[in-house]
Amino acid sequence: MEDTKNVFNELKQRISGDVLDNELSRSIYSSGASLFRIKPLAIVQPKNRQDIIETIRFAGAHKIPLTPRGGGTSRAGNELGAGILIDFSKNLNRLLELNVQERWVRVEPGIVLADLNRQLKKHGLYFPIDPSTVDSATLGGMIANNSSGPHGVKYGTTRAHVRGLELVLANGEVMRTGTQRNNETDPAETAATGLAAAVRKTVPEIIKRYEPYLEEERPFTSKNSCGYHVWDLFDGDSFDLTPLLVGSEGTLAIVSEATLALSPIPQKALSGFVYLDDLDKVGEATQQILEEGPSMVEIMEKHILDLAREQRPELAQYFPENTEASLFIEFQEDSDELLQEKFARITKRLIDDNHLAVQVLQARNAADMKTFSKVRGISGPILNRMKGPRRPIAFIEDAAVHVSRLPEYISGLRRLFDRFQVKAAIYGHAGDGNLHTMAILDLRQPDDVKTMLELSEAVCELVLSLKGTVSGEHADGRLRSYYVQRQYPHLYEAMKEIKAVFDPDGLMNPGVIISGDENTLGHDLKFGPDFALVQTGSSFDKLVYQEQIENCSGCAKCRSYCPIANSSLQEWTKGRGKITLLRELTSGKLDPSILAEPEFKEVMDSCINCKRCLTECPSGVDVPWLAMAARTDYVRRKGEGLTNRVLTDTALLCKQGSLMAPLANFATSLGPVRWGLEKVLGMDAKRHLPPFHHQTLRKMMKTRPRSAGTKEAVFFLGCFGNYNDPEGEGLAVIEVLEHNGIRVIMPDLKCCGIARISAGGQDQILGDIEFNIAALKEYAARGLPIIFSEPSCALAVKNEYPRILDSDDARLVAGACIDIHRYLMDLHEKGELRTDFGRLDMKLGYHAPCHLRSLGVTTEPAELMRLVPGVEVQTYSDKCCGMGGTYGLKAKNYELSMKIGQRLFDEINESRVDQVVTGCGACGMQIYQGTARDSLPPLKILAMAYATAGKKVAVEVG
Repeated sequence: MEDTKNVFNELKQRISGDVLDNELSRSIYSSGASLFRIKPLAIVQPKNRQDIIETIRFAGAHKIPLTPRGGGTSRAGNELGAGILIDFSKNLNRLLELNVQERWVRVEPGIVLADLNRQLKKHGLYFPIDPSTVDSATLGGMIANNSSGPHGVKYGTTRAHVRGLELVLANGEVMRTGTQRNNETDPAETAATGLAAAVRKTVPEIIKRYEPYLEEERPFTSKNSCGYHVWDLFDGDSFDLTPLLVGSEGTLAIVSEATLALSPIPQKALSGFVYLDDLDKVGEATQQILEEGPSMVEIMEKHILDLAREQRPELAQYFPENTEASLFIEFQEDSDELLQEKFARITKRLIDDNHLAVQVLQARNAADMKTFSKVRGISGPILNRMKGPRRPIAFIEDAAVHVSRLPEYISGLRRLFDRFQVKAAIYGHAGDGNLHTMAILDLRQPDDVKTMLELSEAVCELVLSLKGTVSGEHADGRLRSYYVQRQYPHLYEAMKEIKAVFDPDGLMNPGVIISGDENTLGHDLKFGPDFALVQTGSSFDKLVYQEQIENCSGCAKCRSYCPIANSSLQEWTKGRGKITLLRELTSGKLDPSILAEPEFKEVMDSCINCKRCLTECPSGVDVPWLAMAARTDYVRRKGEGLTNRVLTDTALLCKQGSLMAPLANFATSLGPVRWGLEKVLGMDAKRHLPPFHHQTLRKMMKTRPRSAGTKEAVFFLGCFGNYNDPEGEGLAVIEVLEHNGIRVIMPDLKCCGIARISAGGQDQILGDIEFNIAALKEYAARGLPIIFSEPSCALAVKNEYPRILDSDDARLVAGACIDIHRYLMDLHEKGELRTDFGRLDMKLGYHAPCHLRSLGVTTEPAELMRLVPGVEVQTYSDKCCGMGGTYGLKAKNYELSMKIGQRLFDEINESRVDQVVTGCGACGMQIYQGTARDSLPPLKILAMAYATAGKKVAVEVG
């Protein structure tokens, strides 16, 4: 490989896509969901097939290895490489053609499975393979790995659903697969060097030469992703290379398009649990269940059940004591009657006839189904959130055996864990004998790396003794390629020959599937014996931040819930990208001077502090906290920019706007004024601002009679409720609380400062934070609730203040904080909430703010509004509106902000509700921007209903 310092300038001129060869991008792409860390030379984000062709030709000319990458979700490490990474997820992610009648679709490789199925849903179709990474895995990656999932027992693996592929070969030729007669050539294929023709001629010859070993060495399993699939290529005198290419992990060619077979979306499903007290009965019980044609049979073994019972006591009823294994089963049928019959027969088979299970627990309704599904998916999150230096390590997580050998396999694993003195957990797909076994190790310890290698060898021997496969659905990658030769003593030679035909120079994802004689499992580890923390002179030298960084598993689920990542489709906007960058920094692989670079700041600014990580991240990583720490460090070094300094000083802006209202409102409605604001402050001229009120809530309360009340509560009045919506949000809180006999205390407080904190300016408002804690601590000490109507204010005081001050007073106050909706629902659940509501004949559409969700408040606002007679509440999808506090105000973010909110806007426009409701002023501003519809807070609905008790009124809505 030649010196590549300047060579990529040539490639940048040759393609329309992006070539990223800076240190920051290379660091961000140096890891994914696997154990490994390998920094690439460059990343290419192609925009079309020609870009792929040019990149491959460029790499061949300069002898640079190529590695295709989709969502970076592979546990096997096949998405990493030391040469050029081709990231398909950014641009090549479209649905190109759909045939509903024939049930097939043609797609680009970067399309994410969940996005594809979302587009197919309206046609009643979907791609039925469902890996756990459904929200972030691309179809290209699934094809590369031959992915499967929990429904594999019914639908098999990806290979069974791929009709044909368009490939770019190692010399840049384009080749299409599909059923063809021997020696038949696709006239559309180029033939400059005849590589496609050579492949079509030579590969069938190789397969036929090794035909005596095909069945002898084929694993006795229902799924297999080890090595190249050299079976099922011939059908009479026709052959199809598609099965061979599926599961080839980018080592033979690069997929540029795929044609996929689709399935009808199941009409009905019913799930349940089967509990067993004897591990030896698992195999027979599973086979009995398979006789009834289930769509899912998942296993959680004793160690997982014990952990779940300990960590999630609220779900303990689903993890009974003295249970050796639990099987989650699901059936899909066209009618409820058939589903009930299936479960009746299962119960008879497992309990009455064969005495295999001690209990069959069947879902009774949709709520049970939802809970059961939550319980089924608990294994990964429980393991990911383990504390301490030893973590669950995925290196023997994908072996599969025939279901009849499952008890032998699990018993064998337990013996090995005892022998190596390793704690481990077992779960996975019992229906096809594919277990995800996670050993608990600390790979920073050389002894644990040695244990990993020895245990991997022992598990391989165990699996092969049972005629199983070392790779069931995750592929070989860098984890298991060393064992492919052991899996196929003779067929491995055929696979080497096939590799040589497709990839004569060995540049296509080298070291994967076809590897050397050395086991490289212990090499290039993300957290290996050579990992060491260094001092950076930043916040990240503190242990609390380092622990957060190490907790990230790299799963990339953040791609699905992070509003910025989901819309920008850039790796650096994901939580994972930020964590990877910080890990490179704290381990000394990046110079600490990068902390003061604008590019680093841009990465960290792509977190809008929505806090979805707190509830969505399987590992519980608080990415917003880390991003805020980085921004704080940057501000300390560089100071605040003018835009942030002005736009995040919420209190000053509101006070000045209120003092000059209504003149300020008129001024900000004028085009020239808005243009000036954009030029000077960077606030987008298209942004509609909420009006300021000269008569604030605090002014109103000076002359308003106070209710005596039998109870007391403190109301933390936010800036929006005081200055922008005093007669709506602000007064509604007072009226609702007083109607319920609660005397409202409204102390004089400073702005919560959430905008300033989020932007990294916490030092500038430290005095305000200390003032608020001092003013609130006496109420908290008296046991009074501190109630918030603005979720961002609650988040600041409850979550951020204790971290900033690290004081007992701050923690005392945080413990007393509660959202108004949760507070009222608590009253209702105790029978203390007055329900003497007047009737309001209204259909409401409710949007849940991100910050409210992060506080653990989910259904409460809608449930409260449904208490009002005549009110119908439609809850919109749980998606961010895109405002992100001051993020959406800035001109540079406006378009992306609106793109994020578009799905919500469309849903609102299609809902035909009388009134949109949301509990966040910023969300309301964004909803108006995208739909031209005003919104009300939920408390205003309750206040209106109390006020109209006993009256018949016409309600004016917007």
